[in-house]
Amino acid sequence: MNVPKLRFKEFTDEWQKIPLNLFTNIYGGYAFKSENLLNYKSKYQVIKMGNVNNNTLNLEKNPSYLNTISQKELPYLLEKNDIILTLTGTFGKKDFGYSYQIKNETNLLLNQRLAVFKITNSNYSANFLKYILLNNTFLNKFFRFSVGGTGNQANVSIQDIKSFKIPFPKLEEQEKIANFLTTVDKKITNLENIITSLENQKKGLLQQIFSQKLRFKDKNGNNYPNWEKKKLGDITQSQGGTALEKYTTTNGLYKFISIGNYSTYSTYLDNGIRIDLNNKTKKQLLSKNDLVMILNDKTSSGNIIGRTLLIDKDNTYIYNQRSQRLICNTKIIIPSFLYFLLNSDFRKNIIKKVQGATQIYINYSTIEVMHLNIPCLEEQTKIADFLSAFDRKLENQKAQLEHWKQIKKGLLQQMFV
Repeated sequence: MNVPKLRFKEFTDEWQKIPLNLFTNIYGGYAFKSENLLNYKSKYQVIKMGNVNNNTLNLEKNPSYLNTISQKELPYLLEKNDIILTLTGTFGKKDFGYSYQIKNETNLLLNQRLAVFKITNSNYSANFLKYILLNNTFLNKFFRFSVGGTGNQANVSIQDIKSFKIPFPKLEEQEKIANFLTTVDKKITNLENIITSLENQKKGLLQQIFSQKLRFKDKNGNNYPNWEKKKLGDITQSQGGTALEKYTTTNGLYKFISIGNYSTYSTYLDNGIRIDLNNKTKKQLLSKNDLVMILNDKTSSGNIIGRTLLIDKDNTYIYNQRSQRLICNTKIIIPSFLYFLLNSDFRKNIIKKVQGATQIYINYSTIEVMHLNIPCLEEQTKIADFLSAFDRKLENQKAQLEHWKQIKKGLLQQMFV
């Protein structure tokens, strides 16, 4: 029977497979001419492929605008509850098929290579359809119909999507499922907002602490001594990385640190790449309280270059080329304090010195002569402890967010046919 594994007990009817075009109007976006688009804010914003990613809408990414629209462009003006879907991506990858339901956003125009779904039958719920487009039943069909285009481009046609037969329950069950999942989404959104707020707070704290606008006092309430200016190379020893890609695997015992493992929050991103210990790789084995800094960036944005990780365990991580290992002179500098300092506005000094165009880089010899303002060890400890406690609070919220995302993922698999 076409019934889901997880179901509200009051429903027993079998779900019916329905072609999407029987209850939705599905059509593609308009090919707006690039020469007519404005790069400054105006009445209408054109939604492009890049604005829809990971099932979210980002209106801040490379925005394009129009001041007026013609009669023939009017059908591409999006309305509340419309659902949009990206149709083009990279062949062999699943970097498209992202969807988003329009909420209270207004004056948005749909560009080409996106589709819009408009419900035309009152027996079907737009909120339920939103979750259908996130479900594997739909997505597996979607990617099976992807075909190669120019270069390594992959496309899915609207005609194919219209023919997809998707299992649907009756309206009452659609609405109950959609309302339940909406509650889960609200929990996820609330956690995301808390995390954003905490990250902004942390950014402000880093600026205040390292500009010395916010100072700590000793146990007697007295000020600590003035901070001293020192070169990074005078308070650390350093060791450059070596190209180790050929030794990587998926089942090695050691975590690999390369450019893809540095997050924009200066935390380790685990992409599952591992490496084994041998005579070559053991020279790049990191110890607890080592710091490792990335010296290049995949783009010119500078979001990653200069980011520094603090190693939390012995005998766990091996680092690659274009990363620099830093070992602190603990008589002068505490590793956890230096971690926060290097990931503060100090990175702006690095970005000013980068070389390259599309992929920027910097030599460590340029960084090691840069000056840092350093407090006494006791104040360093207080600062590091304070910021570490804040990070633990932030990580707790991120763990909760991941937990709820996994719950949603499981529900999408079990509550649909």
